[in-house]
Amino acid sequence: MSLPKLYSGLITGLAVTGALSFVFMTFAIVINVILRNTGQHPIQATTALIEYALLFATMAGAPWLVRQGGHIAITSFTNFLPPVMRTALGRIVLIISAAILAALSWRATLLTAQMWERGTYDIRSIAIPSWVLYAFLAAGFGLMALEFFRLLIRGNIYSGESAQH
Repeated sequence: MSLPKLYSGLITGLAVTGALSFVFMTFAIVINVILRNTGQHPIQATTALIEYALLFATMAGAPWLVRQGGHIAITSFTNFLPPVMRTALGRIVLIISAAILAALSWRATLLTAQMWERGTYDIRSIAIPSWVLYAFLAAGFGLMALEFFRLLIRGNIYSGESAQH
């Protein structure tokens, strides 16, 4: 299997996993509500797990959304520009987006390593290694940067409408 196909499978697999985490969150909330309303003790870790799952789902699904053109793009101004200027501005936006996301990914990667070295934990109703949370951010931001960069290399501009891939 080729590297582009593996990468595409990774992006799709992360999006599916992110979507499945929403299913988990829904069931967890429903179960907790049922337990609470029937006089049982709700599962203590539910809130923390949902918070972690929200972070994961966001970072797992965002690169796929970039690929699909699913992020918001404000086109009310750019629609009035001549095509050459619209294309140039679109490419500038891609460069800025990729650069900002790459910087955020780099910073999150540094924080991941720092949390790993320190052995710190995020303690709520459960304890999870802090580096895991920053790793979600590093990977998600990095993959989004890569997707914006891919659009730039292919000569596409990001319009927020069904991106070409």
